[in-house]
Amino acid sequence: MRFQLPGATLVFRDLDGREARGVRTELDPYEPVEDDAEAPPDLLLETAVGPSPGFLDIQNPAADGRVTAFDGTRLRVLDRGRTCTLPRFDEGLPFHFRRQANFPLRPLLRSTIRPALHLALLERDNVALHGSTVELDGAGIVVAGWSESGKTETALAFLEQGAQFVSDKWTILSHDGEAASFPISVGIRRWVLPHLPRLSRGLPRAARFQLAIAAVAGTAAAPIRRGWGSGRVGSLVATSFDRAVALAERAALGPSELSRIYGAHRPLLCTTLHAVALLTTVPGSRVTVRTADRMWAAGRLARSASYERRDFFELHRRSRYAFPDMSGNLELDVEHREEELLRELLEGIAVFEVKAPFPTDPRRIADALAEVLL
Repeated sequence: MRFQLPGATLVFRDLDGREARGVRTELDPYEPVEDDAEAPPDLLLETAVGPSPGFLDIQNPAADGRVTAFDGTRLRVLDRGRTCTLPRFDEGLPFHFRRQANFPLRPLLRSTIRPALHLALLERDNVALHGSTVELDGAGIVVAGWSESGKTETALAFLEQGAQFVSDKWTILSHDGEAASFPISVGIRRWVLPHLPRLSRGLPRAARFQLAIAAVAGTAAAPIRRGWGSGRVGSLVATSFDRAVALAERAALGPSELSRIYGAHRPLLCTTLHAVALLTTVPGSRVTVRTADRMWAAGRLARSASYERRDFFELHRRSRYAFPDMSGNLELDVEHREEELLRELLEGIAVFEVKAPFPTDPRRIADALAEVLL
């Protein structure tokens, strides 16, 4: 299965039927294209045949839940006795993954292959920008910012006003001025639904059921949570409980699934970039919009993207333990290169800073942006 994204090619080999369906779901809205054996991919995942070689060194979990091992040539991720060989991300393209049969594919896609794709895009002078994108009246608008600042909710508010969906959380920016879809699901939080009536009416039954159960569970368990007290153990339990509830109160929709709710068969695969809005979470209740400097914006965008990839870069740190000659500068090198590219890509693009509380009715933010954009 070959997938051609703007700026990068992915190839998956030796998948069974269930795995192939899973890959198609994870790479929505892109569809497989005819494979070209003579055109090498930027990222290749294939299934290895035969047993794993012996390990020279095993690195057990270090507060990250991972187990890795070094076989003398490559670092491997272990999962219940199955392994996947990782490429050396400091050696450039192509990135070649080799997994044993039945090594869990979806977790690998989400935790490792997607951020590896970011690096592959960068090798081709494209940027995976940490932001959601819509097209409003023919103009591509990226809503960016720190995690949990309202990017998705603001994009959804624009969809309520008739915009077309392009991408959530990550957007591919290229030198031709295009903002393209990045394959990742859309997280819908329960609290935002009263503000988005079209989405609320069109939400699939499974997502609606999940959010309803999460609401009941959160309400019923609140007294139990308070009963743990304020000690160290109680605080850890309460924090874990809060994280579990937050995850349960976010339903994942595929990009095409979300687009159908708003009357389109699938997202726009690309749009011409017109504006970038950086959300800054502030106390109070006011929503303000101001013109921002693109140099400032490029730095913030590069740093928020780097932070979002922190779990991926932890794998690189494990690789450095196995390969003493490996450079430790990958994370900063990627961040600096993205910042440089973003300074170029944002030239001539309207850039705004939006100061707003979170959570808030995202229609307030969309309206404030629309007022200065249109």
